[in-house]
Amino acid sequence: MRVDLDGEVLTADDLSADILEFMRLFTRGNHDWFLDPEEVERVADYFRKHAPTLARAYAEFATKASVVSQAWSVTDRPIVSVSRATIEDDLHDLRQPAVLIVEDAVSDRCFLQGIARVFDGDDIAEAVEEHRLELLHGGGHDRACAQAPATRGRFKRTPRVALFLDSDRLSPGETTKCHKLAGQLEPLGIAVHVLELREAENYVPNEVLRGALRPRDASQLLDQLTQLTPEQRGHFDMKHGFPKLKEGAPRIPPGHQNLYDGVPDRVIDKLRTGFGTRLTELLENEAASGKLATRHFEDLGKKVVEELRAILTMLRKII
Repeated sequence: MRVDLDGEVLTADDLSADILEFMRLFTRGNHDWFLDPEEVERVADYFRKHAPTLARAYAEFATKASVVSQAWSVTDRPIVSVSRATIEDDLHDLRQPAVLIVEDAVSDRCFLQGIARVFDGDDIAEAVEEHRLELLHGGGHDRACAQAPATRGRFKRTPRVALFLDSDRLSPGETTKCHKLAGQLEPLGIAVHVLELREAENYVPNEVLRGALRPRDASQLLDQLTQLTPEQRGHFDMKHGFPKLKEGAPRIPPGHQNLYDGVPDRVIDKLRTGFGTRLTELLENEAASGKLATRHFEDLGKKVVEELRAILTMLRKII
């Protein structure tokens, strides 16, 4: 978070212990100090009085913070304004890690770390690794949403909580239970992102899918997958494929409506095998090795890259 310590706080002798705790948070990189250049000298005087052994180092840090502050965009990350009246609650909130509630802490962590590495989100990947962003395992969308109010209750003034869900959509634009659950939580001040496509696995590019199966099997399955439009691919069960065809059962699940009308039977039948359950793990590995770039995601849909960047922006606002 970006933190603004107002002038009243920086002149209060009885708040020196709290101010020094904020300085530890700043110098460790937990949060960023928003400081007006005109306040630098007053800050230096404050530390000469209350922390003489650290005064020089803190004054230099304040100067650097003031320079960086001038380049920030307020819309990218909000600023927490700390006053005498709020300082105790603000410290309570900011000394804790931010929390992202996910359906599965293993697969969703891999997905988020993967896209962070590709889309200039090293700061977010580091926040996860350094436990400044906690991923809370929900165990499915119902349980994830059920945990959200109590998690929100950890924070007194600034709710640093977000929720990340698959949409479970079987057709474009469908309103699912996930959307309805998310809508109930947003009024609590919880940031929510429900994926536009069906699941996180639908955002795994073909470059990664090539390594999901034995080379020949992956190549044959990819040949069929590329016959689908981006909308069809975006709502296909990437992990398990289409259900095995049974006598009297529909060719594809009815929840897809008419999304796959016109797709040849041979393509549908070969796609009854999916790519397995390790796709987000493979995504993270390929991203960490530097093999993935923005262009690998562009073919997944016009707004996919924009959406993935929006997820990272949401996380920056709570970290």
